[in-house]
Amino acid sequence: MYRVRLFTDLIPGIQLKIPVINYQENMAFGIIAAFAFVCIGIVKDLYELHKPIQRYFQTFSKTRLYRIIVITFIWYFGQGFVFFFWISRFIIVLGALVSFITLFLFDQIRNYLEAKRHRDGNNKILIVGSDALESYKAIEKIKSGFSFKTEFASHNDIKDIDITKYFIVVAVGSFEKEVLQWIFERVRFSDNTRFYHISEGFFLEDVVYSPENIDNIIALEYKHSRLDGRSIILKKIFDLISAAFLIIITLPFMVLIAIFIKIDSRGPILYRSKRVGKQGELFSFFKFRTMYTHMSVGYWGEQADALYQKLIQSDANVRPGVLPKIADDPRVTRLGRFLRKTSLDELPQLFCVLRWTMSLVWPRPHLPSEVKNYELRQKRLLSIKPGITWYAQVFGRDNLDFEEEAKLDLYYIQNRSLFLDAYIILATFWVVFKGK
Repeated sequence: MYRVRLFTDLIPGIQLKIPVINYQENMAFGIIAAFAFVCIGIVKDLYELHKPIQRYFQTFSKTRLYRIIVITFIWYFGQGFVFFFWISRFIIVLGALVSFITLFLFDQIRNYLEAKRHRDGNNKILIVGSDALESYKAIEKIKSGFSFKTEFASHNDIKDIDITKYFIVVAVGSFEKEVLQWIFERVRFSDNTRFYHISEGFFLEDVVYSPENIDNIIALEYKHSRLDGRSIILKKIFDLISAAFLIIITLPFMVLIAIFIKIDSRGPILYRSKRVGKQGELFSFFKFRTMYTHMSVGYWGEQADALYQKLIQSDANVRPGVLPKIADDPRVTRLGRFLRKTSLDELPQLFCVLRWTMSLVWPRPHLPSEVKNYELRQKRLLSIKPGITWYAQVFGRDNLDFEEEAKLDLYYIQNRSLFLDAYIILATFWVVFKGK
């Protein structure tokens, strides 16, 4: 558009005045305009990955409209401050029109190639229908709503199918609560499977809903958390940067703690154990050792196991259940009591965050022997990575029994956000400062 504007006979027979326009400033303005389009597209979910984007043209058009408003604002108020020469209105208006047509054609070609790749690829959609007649009508209508290969199953056959191998699962019609819950409990543990429900009847109560339009039919996407898409990427970046920063800040303290542990009692500096992480997978868990080695489970064999069983069956166990708590635990060293009270024994877990086996904030990891006693609903705690600090720690710490702790952590999973994580981290410092 800059080159075109240099001609004075754009309109035959009419000589237009050539404004004083600068090439470098126009290129800078073009870069700003492109950056604005990308940023607005991210906000408007134009680049939502692994998800069928409905009403795509409307979303694309709104993104373009907002971009024009933004760059017009920049153009108007930037004269004389950012852009010392003139940026032609002709370039802005005609450039917006041409780029809209060009990008729209480009996107149509890209969408066609992507749909072809979906049809030829291994990603498949499973449509589960109920016995209701209206569900069969809906199935016929939504078959053309996706470009993926489609398979069908009845609600009676669903338990014999591995639904986690499908890219999208769509349940159509009214189901019994147990059947719908069974489907979602398996989908929630898969990072690659999305679950939609189309019905005018029963819905699950304890999940997060996101309404979607599938071929003009309203469907609810069931999620176990509001944190999705780009928010998960931002959370991972936040975790990695924060963990690296905290390691640098606390490294001198960790060195001193390691020296004091060696002076205080015999044994290794770190306590290592296998904990249950996301989707039930085991990972290596690190803490500063706070117990005498000859009494610690995992180090001293059957004698330590027998001592632990004796303690949890005695009056010293002040929290019976899945997660026992031993008052005045004789296995804890003098230094260990201080480290536990101040939570400094948790510092080595920052390295687990860098390895991405843990997060800064999420439910804490438990031992396999504890996880095997989980109820079905409590197993949802395994749908995300474990964390160093967690929601229940801020609202009760060790004073809660496991059932109450699980309820708080399940509430966090359904309502988690980057702002909530930031609040929990700040609240954790306050809890540690008060020695709770």
